[in-house]
Amino acid sequence: MFVLMGLASLFVSFLIGACGVGGVLLIPFLALFGQLSTHQAMATALFSFFFVGVTVTCVYQRHGSIHWKTTFPVLAGSLLSGYPGAWLGAFLSARMLDLILAGVIIFSCLPSLRAPKKICFAQRLDARGNFYLLFGIGLFTGFLCGMTGAGGGIVSTPVMLLFGYAVMPSIGTAQVLQCVVSISGSASNYSNGYIVFPLVWWVTAWEVAGVVLGARLAHSLPTEKLKYYATILCLVIGVLIVLRSL
Repeated sequence: MFVLMGLASLFVSFLIGACGVGGVLLIPFLALFGQLSTHQAMATALFSFFFVGVTVTCVYQRHGSIHWKTTFPVLAGSLLSGYPGAWLGAFLSARMLDLILAGVIIFSCLPSLRAPKKICFAQRLDARGNFYLLFGIGLFTGFLCGMTGAGGGIVSTPVMLLFGYAVMPSIGTAQVLQCVVSISGSASNYSNGYIVFPLVWWVTAWEVAGVVLGARLAHSLPTEKLKYYATILCLVIGVLIVLRSL
């Protein structure tokens, strides 16, 4: 079981580093291979994303792929909403959380499967308008990810692309966002005793290795096809979670 969890963590973090999505897949893998409850799997995954985020942020920053002017408003919004999301999630049943998680996965994946819009909404806004839009994206992302244990990219990346932000800045924002969402949400999860620390360190070691490989691939090869396949995989997992919960 430990080996399977390690390989699953390696695969998930590779997707995170390469295309900014996929971290949400760690939750069903932890529940399956680690025999954790839904609350424990979500909390444990979310806590591990802090170390993944720090590692991949350093790699992306070295390549100049993080546009901090775009990233900071998203971080500010998610920092405020992650704790309330995790707090609310503690009161919801495992079945309800599974359905919310599946909904987040499915509805976040659908925009990524469509052809990008020709009109860029973000370019229509001035600097203040973009700040408020990005701050709102952060609030939305932080709350959902705090509640469900998702890393951030599964929500923020497709939403930012939907509003017309460029691909690489959107992926770069998602990498830093993991750290903030993890801190904000894990504070509540820790107080509720949901984080399984013996598994966190094992999972994190594999995740760090995978995210470095993925980040290097993102800066050396076109990642559109990889992102497409990762989105399909997330979509399939989301449907399976729904079927299991019904």
